[in-house]
Amino acid sequence: TSVLLFEGSITLLIPLQESVQAEQDRRRFPEVYKKVILGIIGFYLVFGISCWASFGNDVHTVLTTSLPDGLFAISVQLAYSIAVIFTFPLQNFPALEIACKSISHALVQSGNAEPGSWPTRRNVIASFLVVCLAIIAMTTMESLDRVVSLMGALLGCPIAFVFPPVLYDRICQPTDPRTRFWNRAVTLLGVTAMIFASIITILEW
Repeated sequence: TSVLLFEGSITLLIPLQESVQAEQDRRRFPEVYKKVILGIIGFYLVFGISCWASFGNDVHTVLTTSLPDGLFAISVQLAYSIAVIFTFPLQNFPALEIACKSISHALVQSGNAEPGSWPTRRNVIASFLVVCLAIIAMTTMESLDRVVSLMGALLGCPIAFVFPPVLYDRICQPTDPRTRFWNRAVTLLGVTAMIFASIITILEW
């Protein structure tokens, strides 16, 4: 879970920094980004500890379902649902674009789709993927913690720790032995974490 959160935040680093226009603000960006990430981590810690202190071992994986029945619980769940609905397109836009283009290219190459029908084909593929995600979310809601852990192990670890040093070695071809050593060490750490975390999550399912 921690790796998945790290991978999700680190992928936003370059787009956010590139969107900063003023050179002075760009120089301040690393410090601001660090403070924001530390603030988010602190909020997660306080929120998780507060929920556990309030509900004990009876706390549910989806924390909003642990709230007692009443108007306050309904308002919190409604606000959370609205936030998810409006942020879902933004969160999934890069992944959906890559998936739609890859699937569309494969369909065109196989002769099952016309090259000029991209907008319609893109909407159909995106809708199908969103429906699949909704079905997965509904069927795995009670096992959300395990699903997130498995995603962090199988997907987060390679993206965050394996691919970056491997790509850096291939593209930049560093000659410094220390740089190559640390890149290989991080790659080995990512592969090891992926294997162990996946095995532990599957065994505890």
